[in-house]
Amino acid sequence: MKQLTIGIDIDDTITNTFYHLMPAVAEFYNKDLEYLKENKISYTTLTPEMKEQELEFARTYFDKLIPSTPIKDGAAEYIRKIKKLGHKIIIITARCNMFYKDAYKTSSEYLNKHNVQYDELFCTFDKVGICKEQHVDIFIDDSIRQCDNVKSAGIKPLLFASPINQDNQEHQLVYTWEDVYNYIANHS
Repeated sequence: MKQLTIGIDIDDTITNTFYHLMPAVAEFYNKDLEYLKENKISYTTLTPEMKEQELEFARTYFDKLIPSTPIKDGAAEYIRKIKKLGHKIIIITARCNMFYKDAYKTSSEYLNKHNVQYDELFCTFDKVGICKEQHVDIFIDDSIRQCDNVKSAGIKPLLFASPINQDNQEHQLVYTWEDVYNYIANHS
């Protein structure tokens, strides 16, 4: 079995951030929560006029709410199983200090609290750069754009299903962490 380096995003890949932050979006922007749910509007899908206050929204809520974000079913368990297969786990998140007091600390404390095993953690918008630098073989993210970017760099993306990427036709879609584990176990 070949040892692989697996890159993994945090928000909406390891966690269920989209719906967790939706009430805060409703409060901050004074929008009806049902309207946001119907239109799938949350922190990653803000309308253009809402995006103008994105930085203020993030600084108001992220440090307060992100530590209590629910973890996806099986995430810690299956990441541990992937590590037991001998693979290296690199967490690569776009969380950065522009939005957090200390993005690295917030992320590492969350991962440790939920017993998510990993070898390294990077907080950066340049996920492709880290993937190349760390020789990532497979990258798992809920963002179609990030999956497009890593695919262009010759890295295999797995797109973790989310409320906003179901119409994807370009990337291998995974719905659960068991799906991720099975894919990696069968391709290593």
